Amino acid sequence: MKRCTKMYENNYKNKTATSINDLEIFLQLMADLDHEIELFAIGGTAMVLKGIKESTKDIDFLTNANYETIRRMFTSAGLIEKSGSKLVNIWFMRDVRIDIFYEEFILGVSLPEDWKRMSEQVREIGKVKLYILNWYDIIITKIARAEKRDYEDILAIIKAQKISFRKLKKRYYSISETAIISDPDEKFKHLERMLR
Repeated sequence: MKRCTKMYENNYKNKTATSINDLEIFLQLMADLDHEIELFAIGGTAMVLKGIKESTKDIDFLTNANYETIRRMFTSAGLIEKSGSKLVNIWFMRDVRIDIFYEEFILGVSLPEDWKRMSEQVREIGKVKLYILNWYDIIITKIARAEKRDYEDILAIIKAQKISFRKLKKRYYSISETAIISDPDEKFKHLERMLR
């Protein structure tokens, strides 16, 4: 079976970096809506929240809210929807792109049942509960996309978060059996070579 190599459209990506200030403005906007929601930071967004890097290309969240709830909230907050796709729902807050992922599915990776329990709650802003998706699953989604910047991010995460490589490998291979990842074995071997 041929696997999908293009995980999601790169259209509308920010031309400028997205900083912690942009992220804080978005979170406060969500808190001002006074609606209960859980947001799980993924990718570069999680790294910015933890101070692993200074900026990212866009704001990325996984949520357990449904699309209709997000659409109502974001529209009432003045955000503009650019793509209603359930694979990656793309919104803009002025010139800042916000990607929302649903149903525990990110970049071709369906997360295992324990993803939420392993995630870290970092704070509450009003009724918004802010989490960071666990670092193992963040790394796995970055391996799935496998761009040069993803591997650079992975190395930074492994260093900053003291990741168990054995645990990562076991989790990766258990997930890659059902994920839409092209060349999963080669992508992981590439990471192993980088870590030598």
